[in-house]
Amino acid sequence: MGFRKGIDLAFQAITAFFMMAMVFLTLLQVISRYALHAPYPWTEELARIDLIYLTFFGSIVALQHRRHLKVEILVHALPHGLQRWLGVVVDLASILVLGVVVWQGAPLLERFWPMLSAALNWPTTVFYFPVVFSCLVMVIYTALDVVTVIRGTGVREKTDSARDVSP
Repeated sequence: MGFRKGIDLAFQAITAFFMMAMVFLTLLQVISRYALHAPYPWTEELARIDLIYLTFFGSIVALQHRRHLKVEILVHALPHGLQRWLGVVVDLASILVLGVVVWQGAPLLERFWPMLSAALNWPTTVFYFPVVFSCLVMVIYTALDVVTVIRGTGVREKTDSARDVSP
């Protein structure tokens, strides 16, 4: 197993963990509120944090498989060579946007550190960290894909949306 494959699997495992944690926390909230009539005050906030981490780590996994939402009807009408270079342009634009999120978000992590959350009493940086971290990881993944396409050493993974789906 290669290094990148190992990193891919690690992000997939982390995302699966956050999914299982969400199910557990939601079940715990329901049981404590309706069966025990004594809800735990921290479960809602922890579930919210879990949802944030699940969303942004899940976006890394979606990027690994090139499964982010996109409208490709016009792209598929272009010749294959032009599709390839349009993909590079879109990826470069994505790197720019993700880079701005990292650049503007990283200083906020330190700024929000002294503020504490209501129920868990954790620094609110915990809420913002996955945004900055996942955008940084997605910049790296996207940059590696751009280099691969420009060098011509690999082919982009095709997604289900790239297949012809005729009625």
